[in-house]
Amino acid sequence: MSRYRKPDDEEAVNSVDPEGIKRGEYKKMDTYDFVRRDIERFVTHPEEAIICPELLKSKDVKPPPDFVRNVWGSAAGVGSGDFHIYRGIRRREYARLESIENAAEEERLNREFQERQRMLDEISAAKTAKKRQKRQKKKSKHIDKSGKTKTDESNAP
Repeated sequence: MSRYRKPDDEEAVNSVDPEGIKRGEYKKMDTYDFVRRDIERFVTHPEEAIICPELLKSKDVKPPPDFVRNVWGSAAGVGSGDFHIYRGIRRREYARLESIENAAEEERLNREFQERQRMLDEISAAKTAKKRQKRQKKKSKHIDKSGKTKTDESNAP
């Protein structure tokens, strides 16, 4: 981009972009600028594929260690750094338990949603079947004994 190139002559140094940036200066881009740049790039080259960022992945915490070293049995004789170790272990364990609870809650909500969708589909199918039966009944009433429909009679000369 010309915005990031150093200008050659004095006139180019004093020229200003429509955004108010002198040539050769850097501008810190925020989210709005990144989105605007991507949209402009898409508009100028519509044949290129759009790269969409993936959805946020769940933060999986590491499983608890299989072997914990330096297990203390009492507070007597505990060193000054052991509290910080304990605090870190406790924080990781709470994060692990929270992620397990969140996963269980998400699974429960998903099950409820699927059940609700299944019920709504059954209700919709029942309504559709009832209306289909009504249409067929109405259609059968319009058929004469001769096998012609009323629409056939109206088109006859």
